Amino acid sequence: MGTHNETLARQREDEVVLLYTRERLTFRQIAERLGADVKNVHGSWKRGRDRLHKEATESFGAYVGEQLATCKEVIDGLMPILRKGGMNGTMAAKGIVSAMDHEAKLLGLYAPVKQNVQITDEMTARIKALADEFAQLEDA
Repeated sequence: MGTHNETLARQREDEVVLLYTRERLTFRQIAERLGADVKNVHGSWKRGRDRLHKEATESFGAYVGEQLATCKEVIDGLMPILRKGGMNGTMAAKGIVSAMDHEAKLLGLYAPVKQNVQITDEMTARIKALADEFAQLEDA
């Protein structure tokens, strides 16, 4: 059984993952809401997401683990293409949105909804901003 600090850290990770996934807040917005540093919020998101992947794999088996690992690879692999922009960037944004949606469903983070897969300029801009935010946090 974990310590009190580990329990608090896990609660924070869960809160960050839900704010990011369900409410679609940026890391900066989450940091402001929680009174935390953006880099710490990003770290909580990464740890929470990794833990959820591990727990889902343990609960549901190797197939779900493989699906989650593939989602992570797709998202990570498409981010540099998205940052470059252009037509390939638009296609990368569509792939990232689909992979993130599939990942969230596998993790049970939200109920399935009928999705309009038409990617708008606004969605592309949001995903590009996300990619830039990731890049800044990784470089820091």
